[in-house]
Amino acid sequence: MIEVRATAQAAQAAFCDAVIQVAPLGVRDPLANPIFEQALAKNYLIFDAYVSGERRVDLHPIVLTAQQHAEAVRCALTTAKLVSAIASRSHDDPQEAARYGFSPAVHRLAAASHSARDRHFLYRVDLLYGMDGFRACEINADCPGGHNEALGLPLLAQAAGFWSGHNPTSVVAALCDALCALRHGEGTIALIYATAYAEDLQVCALVQRELHRRNIPAVLASPTALRRMGKGLRIGKERISVLYRYFPTEYMDGQRNLSAIADAVEHGEVRTLSNFAEIYTQSKLAFARVHALSDSLHDSDRAGLRYIPLTHAVTDLDVLFLLSQRSQWVLKRALGRVGEEVFVGSLLGDEDWKKVIEKARSEHEQGEAWVLQKFVPQRPIESPYGPLLLTLGAYVLDGNFCGYFARVTPESHASHSALCLPVFVLPDTGKEP
Repeated sequence: MIEVRATAQAAQAAFCDAVIQVAPLGVRDPLANPIFEQALAKNYLIFDAYVSGERRVDLHPIVLTAQQHAEAVRCALTTAKLVSAIASRSHDDPQEAARYGFSPAVHRLAAASHSARDRHFLYRVDLLYGMDGFRACEINADCPGGHNEALGLPLLAQAAGFWSGHNPTSVVAALCDALCALRHGEGTIALIYATAYAEDLQVCALVQRELHRRNIPAVLASPTALRRMGKGLRIGKERISVLYRYFPTEYMDGQRNLSAIADAVEHGEVRTLSNFAEIYTQSKLAFARVHALSDSLHDSDRAGLRYIPLTHAVTDLDVLFLLSQRSQWVLKRALGRVGEEVFVGSLLGDEDWKKVIEKARSEHEQGEAWVLQKFVPQRPIESPYGPLLLTLGAYVLDGNFCGYFARVTPESHASHSALCLPVFVLPDTGKEP
């Protein structure tokens, strides 16, 4: 176990004294049981359980103490509030909005949601388990994923015999509650996804199944199926009252029905989750703007900066400095998704690092935003597979925590091939761990 020096605060000391662990189940490979393996697909619609022949999901659970859980939730909620507040300044400040490099079409959609006060959102705040606590490395605000694993893996772990902690994840139920509330008893909920991607279908089909269980009409469709008729949007003969969008806002650019969708949103004819304005929060540039604008924050908000690694626009730092400090930085495309276009300096050689820095600076100057984020040394967690690094995705729905999506990797950077595990929280005994 890794020993960490205790801080002055008792809560921080308690956090540092306890190492997060993956609890081994009685069976080394529970998913080798065909009942569990079949349940992944049948019950939870996880049809992509393998990447390059290796399983990307498992049932051995990550176990958090009550203190660790409280700290993770605090980090996620504080970061979400702070970053979204900074990102929202773009709506009333054209100069600030221009920094993000979005196309006019994306700005149009964001403005429609903002004008209509269409505010509902689902975030997944990705937390790194650092040496002295959790740190938020990004916010997936525009259509976060992981719903299937977040729902299914804890339930399967319990079926495999794990009952030592509380399952804190209710993201699918909470999401459906929110969608039903937005519907106001009328119309159909459209679950919009990129039809070329099986993962996107899995998420939307899972949500649709839960809505149908509640006798709520819900249809699966591409955004291209939406058309405006009179006041509102329709898919075929179905009048759409709510859009659940698992389709990135920036991908809407170029679609011929974009103006129709924006007009319907702006006039309050359809509600959305997440709203299009969250594209600013989605951009990793918002993390850089939090630090750049830190002097304008209230003292209480400024304290939340401890959860957010130092982040800069890639053009804010000198090239020679970046080349000499390669191991201290992580380079990210501001709208990169599913772990793509993330370059960890310590994992690259000098020449490769130079190439990606030059590419990113060139693209940033042409309007494609890139950021540099201070590298967060991570504290390994104990597991049946050896020491691993944890990225703990915390779901936040309209400002409230509603669960985890956890991934572990042997090195810094959680990509699509990371191993997904269930998360449980131990009871609060009232004693320090």
